[in-house]
Amino acid sequence: MPFRRRALTTRATLLAIVICVLVLTLAYPLRLYLQQQAKISELTRTNAQRQTRVDDLREEVARYNDPEWVKDEARRRLHYVLPGEKTYLMQTSPQPTPEPDAGADGGGGGQSWYNQLWSQLAEPATPTPAAQR
Repeated sequence: MPFRRRALTTRATLLAIVICVLVLTLAYPLRLYLQQQAKISELTRTNAQRQTRVDDLREEVARYNDPEWVKDEARRRLHYVLPGEKTYLMQTSPQPTPEPDAGADGGGGGQSWYNQLWSQLAEPATPTPAAQR
């Protein structure tokens, strides 16, 4: 009767166990390495975005050294006029807004709550008879 080899020898079993242990031992550090690489790439991208923002802000600050740009900004934003110039301001008529229902805002005569508050604060205080004593 010839010798029949087993399908799985002891050496093959030990080799499979050793390989499984190695794979399981390296799985956690490999996962940490991949997480760190993802975090590094995310931080690099964020850093590039912020560096772009810093460069834009530096360019904007550098514009303030140009007197012509400052003059144009003062004219545009603050409506400054050079001596001898004439200014014309066009006032556009506001768009009519639909009147809200009196019940919607609490029956305050069609005014918003902050307008009602301001009008009450703007009125001079009238002493009451009890306060005059």
